[in-house]
Amino acid sequence: MIFVDYPGHLVAVLLVAVFAALTVLVFRIGKIQNVKLRRYKLPLILLQYGSILILLLILWNPSRAKVSETSSNNSVLAIFDTSESMSVVEDGRLTRLDKALNVFNETFQSSDDDGAGYRIFGFDSQSYHSGSREFLRRWGTQTDMHGVFATLGRYDRTDVSRPKNGTQNYTDRTLKSPATKDQVVGAVIFTDGQADDKNIATYLPLADKNFQTVFVGVGSKDKPADIAVTSINAPPQMAVDTACNITVGINARNLRQESVKVELLKDNLLIDTRQIPANAFAKQHSVESSSNRSVNVEFAVGADSLGSHVYSVRAAKLKREVNQANNMRSTVIDVVEETRLKVLLYSQVANFNIGKVRQALTRDSKIQLDLSLDVIRRSSLAEKASNMCGYVKLPTDRRGFYEYDIIILGPCDMAALTKVQIDGLYSFVVDRGGGLVLLPGKVEFGPAAWARKKAKALVPVVFDIDEPTIWPSTPDKLKLTLEGIDSNIIGPEALEDYDEPALPYYRIPYSKPASTTLAAIKDTPVVAIHRIGRGKVCLLNAAKLHRWYREDLGGGLLYKTMAGLTAHLGKITKREAGIELFAERIEGQTEKVRFQAYVCDESFKPVVGANVLLSIADEVLSMDDRGQGFYMAQIKDSHGQSTVATAQAEINGVFLGETTVAVELPPVRAEMTNTDLDEQFLQALAGKVNGKYYHVDDVEDNVAQIFEARAGVVGSRRMTSIWPNWFLLVVLCIMLSLSWFLRRSIGLV
Repeated sequence: MIFVDYPGHLVAVLLVAVFAALTVLVFRIGKIQNVKLRRYKLPLILLQYGSILILLLILWNPSRAKVSETSSNNSVLAIFDTSESMSVVEDGRLTRLDKALNVFNETFQSSDDDGAGYRIFGFDSQSYHSGSREFLRRWGTQTDMHGVFATLGRYDRTDVSRPKNGTQNYTDRTLKSPATKDQVVGAVIFTDGQADDKNIATYLPLADKNFQTVFVGVGSKDKPADIAVTSINAPPQMAVDTACNITVGINARNLRQESVKVELLKDNLLIDTRQIPANAFAKQHSVESSSNRSVNVEFAVGADSLGSHVYSVRAAKLKREVNQANNMRSTVIDVVEETRLKVLLYSQVANFNIGKVRQALTRDSKIQLDLSLDVIRRSSLAEKASNMCGYVKLPTDRRGFYEYDIIILGPCDMAALTKVQIDGLYSFVVDRGGGLVLLPGKVEFGPAAWARKKAKALVPVVFDIDEPTIWPSTPDKLKLTLEGIDSNIIGPEALEDYDEPALPYYRIPYSKPASTTLAAIKDTPVVAIHRIGRGKVCLLNAAKLHRWYREDLGGGLLYKTMAGLTAHLGKITKREAGIELFAERIEGQTEKVRFQAYVCDESFKPVVGANVLLSIADEVLSMDDRGQGFYMAQIKDSHGQSTVATAQAEINGVFLGETTVAVELPPVRAEMTNTDLDEQFLQALAGKVNGKYYHVDDVEDNVAQIFEARAGVVGSRRMTSIWPNWFLLVVLCIMLSLSWFLRRSIGLV
């Protein structure tokens, strides 16, 4: 027995002493006159003081531990996958979720009141308590199996150790559970196994080995065919009255000798179709899975009207296909007025090569060509010749170079240029992002003789110091490298028109680390390109370039080479030089895309406080200033791989630049990317938690018996007050009655 409201030893002793003193004092004041009756004085004092002590004890609440025994039903968690993949209808009647609910009602849900009770949960991007099948949320965009394991982890640990074989088990605390006092002994999980994370090592086993877990796989064992449009690659802009190719990636799963029809739509109107035979998927590399193959399809489209046009690729539904959510993908192409690249051809030597290069460049309609020749040395004659022939002078400062998109340097002596001109040329490539093409030249007129540091930094290769020029050179066949084929700068078909042996000009031991060789003669690079700063530099290391020109073939190999190089090197136009735009998915938030812009002024210094607008489709956003010329904005994306955006920048009414980018974002696994039942993953999960796996069609009628129906007898202890009982009441009444009769017998009452 303990006193629950005991005030402490000090207070208790003080109370006992005070009441004892008061009792003695009261009886000393009231003196008994009869000497014979004085012998009753002490019993009266003791009875009175004893009653007071009993009342004090009652106030201190004497209590004792009381053990109670209870018996309750067990509970089982019924967890249903409510993600979008569970909406698939495979039998023509019921969704996967409805089929799972029917099996649960018929097999697990018991009408017997003595059976285990079930608590209904759902999960998609997170696990949630539903309480009833009617309140399950449909359809989530993600499947997070970690949320299911977190729910299991909350219920597989209790403060009451589970009794076995009906034996009693007592503890100081009662069972703690989020909902009721019923004991949770297991869980049954209905899912198709299409989780976002399928790495078994990331899932932790349950702490309670007695916790029973059953995984039920919902989905057809006979996996249906599925066609998916995985990517669509197209340029963000194209000039009116031109054409481009749209490359589409088509993925096929579980294809059984069925051809695939792919349709191209422009602004929701069908404009072209392709029929892919089943054997086209089988011809892919052997490293690909036999049940998961892909091919690329190209469509040629023309730009016949200005404005933004939506191009959509749609794969026709197959007979056995149940998932059509991934059969279509779209992109936007802006058709604009043709923008011409401003190109400067500069040379200090006049020869056949320069003449044919100029002739090839003038054939290109996308180029506005300026020619600068410093062949005539006398200034008066040079100025007169320039005025008569329309030639321009080589710019004398940076801003002069910045006016061009591409500069082609023929044979020239760098020693004849001023330091400001060389700095301007270097800044044109590094800061402005311009393109530079270097043509070979003899002795001091070629790049091999350049001695100035900034000029040498522009060259993408390292020349032989002792004998830079190959003479006599050995002709051989010009061949494209793998990088050259992938770049599409010079197409393999261009070499078909030029079947003559080519001649390299310089002996090149090796290229710089960041350089890429696009074409070579044996081991000697002929077309080498590298990035330096924001721009790119290309060395055209070929002798007798004029032989590459064919008038009867529309300029021949020389025209195609120069057209490809100018298109590749001139991607950063003057209008786009003041702003750069990048896009990336946000880590951990794959549904969002982060756009970052870098803005600079006409001197290419970062601009702070500019007004930067980001345009995507019909949405226009203002980008936040992050300092040092960087601006940022975020948008929600529908898990597409192609994003086309335009950024414009201005400050104080001064236009700084505009750029449009088409970004190929890394693919994101969407909920409907793959809807096949993944039994292998679910079996591995069941093994992780020492559970069992059943296919939804193979669930046995007695499977619910693995869950114990009742928790048995469980004991709990609590403190109970012993004051409210008849014994103490009788003792107190007897003491008070004796005191009253004694007082009356001696005449005090």
